[in-house]
Amino acid sequence: MDAEPGQSALLGAIEARAEEERARLLAEAEARVAQILAGADAECERLKAEALAGLERELAVEQVRLLGEARMHARTEGLGRRRAILEEAFWRAEERIKRLRSGPGAKAALAALAEEARAAVGEPCDVQVSAADWKVTAVSEDGRRRAENDLDGRLLRARAAAEHGVARRLFGGPGSGA
Repeated sequence: MDAEPGQSALLGAIEARAEEERARLLAEAEARVAQILAGADAECERLKAEALAGLERELAVEQVRLLGEARMHARTEGLGRRRAILEEAFWRAEERIKRLRSGPGAKAALAALAEEARAAVGEPCDVQVSAADWKVTAVSEDGRRRAENDLDGRLLRARAAAEHGVARRLFGGPGSGA
């Protein structure tokens, strides 16, 4: 059964219309796919930029932390070396005091301590010298002014001042340079 010419033309027109519709739908689908891909690409770029910004912030924080740790380590190492030098200096000073006490300059050293105590109190005053513990005490006549002078006390005060200076440099405070 052959189709009649009118039917063929109608069938051809329907097929042509279907082909046009198929082409239109395919073009719309391809345009939609392109639009979705463009949106997905833009979203990927946005997410990558966000992630990169977050990583850069984390890196900056880590860099600051590591730099702070390195500075603290360097400061601690430097102060540790200074403390060892101070310990050596105080040990040497103690040894020198021991030698002075038993050496030929002992009387002159006690006399110098007494003179310093007298000068601190002012005249007139009573000066007491204890050669046994190497301590000199000067007291004003009215008893209001008093000065004690001894090498062990001086060394102890110098050590405390040095340790305070080291702690101030390490932990901060006035004059710490921190």
